[in-house]
Amino acid sequence: MRSQKNLELILEEASSLRYHTEQMRSGNLDIKIDTDHFVFLKDLAEDINQINSSFNTYINEITHILSHLSAGNMAVAFSEEVLYQGDFLPIKNALDKIRYSLNCSFDEIHKLSLEIDGMSNQVENDSSFLATNTAEQAALISDLTSTIYDITDKTVHNAANAKAAAKTVEAITKETEIGRSHMEGLLSSVAKVKSSIHDISHIIELINGIAGQTKLLALNATIEAARAGKNGQGFSVVAGEIGKLAQRSSEAVKEITQLIDNSTAAADESAKITQKTVESFKNINDSIEGVAGLCQKIAELSNIQAENLKETSAIVTNISAAVQSNAAYAQKNSEGAMNLSNISAHLKKVLQRFRLMGQENAPATDKNMEEEFIRGLTDELVTKLYPATTTQAIDAVLEREIENLRDVECLYVINGDGKQFSHTIMNPLIRVDQDENFKPALPGEDYGSKKYFRQAMKNKQELYTSPEYISKATGNLCKTISYAYQGIDQAYYVICIDLLCRF
Repeated sequence: MRSQKNLELILEEASSLRYHTEQMRSGNLDIKIDTDHFVFLKDLAEDINQINSSFNTYINEITHILSHLSAGNMAVAFSEEVLYQGDFLPIKNALDKIRYSLNCSFDEIHKLSLEIDGMSNQVENDSSFLATNTAEQAALISDLTSTIYDITDKTVHNAANAKAAAKTVEAITKETEIGRSHMEGLLSSVAKVKSSIHDISHIIELINGIAGQTKLLALNATIEAARAGKNGQGFSVVAGEIGKLAQRSSEAVKEITQLIDNSTAAADESAKITQKTVESFKNINDSIEGVAGLCQKIAELSNIQAENLKETSAIVTNISAAVQSNAAYAQKNSEGAMNLSNISAHLKKVLQRFRLMGQENAPATDKNMEEEFIRGLTDELVTKLYPATTTQAIDAVLEREIENLRDVECLYVINGDGKQFSHTIMNPLIRVDQDENFKPALPGEDYGSKKYFRQAMKNKQELYTSPEYISKATGNLCKTISYAYQGIDQAYYVICIDLLCRF
């Protein structure tokens, strides 16, 4: 009878152990066998508890290491309290190797990023300087082009003016030639006048001789009339009148001679002046012909200069186009360098998320301060959630509280049946962009299998802190704080706080 009872007890203990091992096989490692109720299989129950505890320790440690590595904390350290033994030792070595390799890789990336940053800054500065200089060159060449075009226009205008001047000088040359021809005709006329005056002089001399002979004859006639006496009185009167006439003729001849001498002198003076005028006209004509030649040469050279300036303008235009193109490329290069600098700055910012071994980083959150913060936050939330017994009321409390909690990713409440009772209230200060398929949990979803729910319900009035993990919503390193409390309706609820982990 006793053997039968012992056998039944053994079978009952074995059944209990089987149940617990099946839970372990399902991944539920937070169970613990109460060995005080075991008699025959107590040692086996204690061994299973030990195995479960060891697995929990290893898994929590490995989860801690992997979560920190995935979050960028390459300086995460292995716990000295966890002793890796047997087949778990290679796992630790592998994790240590991964950590070391990632440290080396990210350290190299960090060094390269610093080089890239320096190079990008140099390229940006050089590109900016080049773009500025090219723009200035483009402006100067544009001014030079305008100046050359202006000079070309003026040169073409000067060439046209020189041609017009050459034509005008040519016309003046013709007029001067005509004037010289007229002056030569005048000189010829003056010579003819002098010749005529000379001929008149001979005639005057002849008249003067005649007047002298007439005077002599009148004198002889007067003498003869005197000899004749009374009979010669009338003849004497005629002889006197003839004498007077001869005297007046002689005086007129003198006056005419004087006038002829004056005319001759004036003609000589006119001839001299006319000769000088002819010579002046010849010199003027020669000078004008020289000016005409110079104007023609100026016009020809101006035309050549205009053509050269047009070619120069075309060359400068091509240079200007090339400089403008270079300016555009320099601007694009400057923009590219700026983009490269921005990318480099972004890379540095990204690398700042990673903490390497031996690297100075912001100190991790003090454990005691963190526990104090969590306890104070939980007490405050429970106090404000106590009167809230509906989803809407609980959501309102969580939405108000999370606005001032920069280290909290989200808040939510699960009821005693393991169903989410509130909405998942995300922190508006934290970007949710890690997983495009992520959707915050809604009321009614089952969380009864979650370890942080089971532990909170199992150990009421005690805080439970989950192992660290990577958030699907943000990719941040987080851990969940859970705490079971009673509401005003006497029902149990579990407040869950997803807390950001600083390292």
